[in-house]
Amino acid sequence: MITLDQLSPLGIGTSRAASLGSRLAPDFFAGFLKLATERGINLIDTADFYGSGDSERLIARSIKATGLPYFVMTKAGLPCVHTPGWLSPLNQIGKKIKQRAGAKNNYTASYLIDSVQKSNKRLKVDAADALLLHEPVWDDIADADSWDGLAKIRQQGLARYTGVSTNDYRVVEEGIRSGQVQLVQTSTSWQETSTYPILELCRKHNIPVVGNQVLRPYKSLQDKFTQQADTIRQMDGLAGISLPQLLIASVLAEKKVDTVLFGTSDIAHLQHNIASLRYVSSLEPYLSRINQLLS
Repeated sequence: MITLDQLSPLGIGTSRAASLGSRLAPDFFAGFLKLATERGINLIDTADFYGSGDSERLIARSIKATGLPYFVMTKAGLPCVHTPGWLSPLNQIGKKIKQRAGAKNNYTASYLIDSVQKSNKRLKVDAADALLLHEPVWDDIADADSWDGLAKIRQQGLARYTGVSTNDYRVVEEGIRSGQVQLVQTSTSWQETSTYPILELCRKHNIPVVGNQVLRPYKSLQDKFTQQADTIRQMDGLAGISLPQLLIASVLAEKKVDTVLFGTSDIAHLQHNIASLRYVSSLEPYLSRINQLLS
């Protein structure tokens, strides 16, 4: 059983692993996970929203095939449709219809408890490793009993840990104050300062942070990196570094987060991104200079 202090510095995101048009076969994903584990990765991020539950089903089948331990973090609160497994392809169509009809996010205790029970069934576990509120903003939960819901989820043994996936400082602050947040997922990337308050708050309270959207600046930095690549690669320990590797390694080097999430269904991309770890310690003394080069 993997604990929060044992989470790997990289984690696999599965937002598209079971979506219509990009669905992965269980055997392929099992091999994918096995390779990730061999490179030290033990965290898988998912949500009932991803593929309307099919991502969780894919993870369950693939983990069983590997026979290896993982920490699976799932999320709830976004509008979903949950029909039986054999009708699951209709869920994604139903979800889109529901969204277009104006369905709102739901973070009430009863909804969260029902959601995690369904997630656990799809994941084929008695208790999720972690259940996070999925992208709430303060107005979503100000008058809801979300924290009571997370407390009941832990009390009933439906999840070992609870937390939030959000960029809203007030949500994180109140969640930590309530005692129901042991894990935070938030967007962060190199050169970004907007999430610093959340990161500092989590550090103050020893709350592990999982960073998503770390590769978001790729397009905006691509041309500048191409121009400065030779200079950067001449720095000690940075020979061969790519822009994606720089973006991943820099966030870890700055100790912004404990784990960086990335999503891919390509084995070569998986290996390439995992290789980012070799640059983390070498990057630390050069971050300021590289920042100037790419500004």
